[in-house]
Amino acid sequence: MWKYDLSFDIFPFDQIQDYRHVEQRIQSTVHTTALILPAINQFGQIIYADNTVSGRGLLFIEQYMLKHVLPYYANIHSEDSAGAIQTTKFHGGSRALIKRYANATDDDVAIFIGSGLIIAKKKFFQNQVLVESPDGIATPDVLGAIRVGSVFHLKESVGCHIMEALENECVEKFFRKFRNHEKLIILGSTSIHRLALFSFLIYVPIFMKYLHHNFVSVLLNDLFGIRVRSECSYNASYVSGLLNLDDQRSEIIMKFLTANENDQLDAITKNELIRYDFTQLDLSYFTSDEDVDYIFNAIEFIANGGWQFLPLVNKN
Repeated sequence: MWKYDLSFDIFPFDQIQDYRHVEQRIQSTVHTTALILPAINQFGQIIYADNTVSGRGLLFIEQYMLKHVLPYYANIHSEDSAGAIQTTKFHGGSRALIKRYANATDDDVAIFIGSGLIIAKKKFFQNQVLVESPDGIATPDVLGAIRVGSVFHLKESVGCHIMEALENECVEKFFRKFRNHEKLIILGSTSIHRLALFSFLIYVPIFMKYLHHNFVSVLLNDLFGIRVRSECSYNASYVSGLLNLDDQRSEIIMKFLTANENDQLDAITKNELIRYDFTQLDLSYFTSDEDVDYIFNAIEFIANGGWQFLPLVNKN
């Protein structure tokens, strides 16, 4: 097995009694946009609140990459140099690390695809050796794979119990503020154990209509510098389930979106304004209390009066 030495100093989490210190220490290393967008940030910091499929860089991981990985980085398609051999070890070691953290066994394979990774059963692959080779089944994102291993190492260093406790506090705070809110409709269960991932609609009683999900996202971004997610319709079943839409209603809406004058479905949508979706934010366990309060207050402001900005919108 390849050797993967993650010896960089993440932080002595095991010596910290108060888990709040973990949140503060990690938060202090988030690669803020203030470093690269000073003009935008002169009136306040941009807050990233879409951690579902992406996240902010952590400086101590990036410093490790700069100091220990990039100086030896080389093409892993061949091992005819010291750099290529070392890079291959990093890449393969990251896979081994993730398999261990995910409780994968010898019957499983871990495959890097793009910047992500999937774990599947070996029996589903004809060439079980090739699929876990350095080349994998496509040109890999080698540096991304090494970062993934570093993030899993960080996760184990922090401890799942600490991460869970911090996220639970965030979830409880969200539900205290919005569970009975007249204008903000929380999608999904409010009683089961969950991550700090929230999907919602904003209802305007005087119009008896909902604000468009993209409009809500734009207000949060432009007024408060908060980046959230809308347009989750790439996963139609997930969206339909949260919005409680059956197949018949979904098909009717999609027909209005895509049907042309000959009543045939086009690949290009005709009217995005009627696309069904919602606004979503996903907060990391190390999001500070100040940022959480700021985000929730901004959402409450838009829920109560965001519709008043509608006259400023020009549809394009």
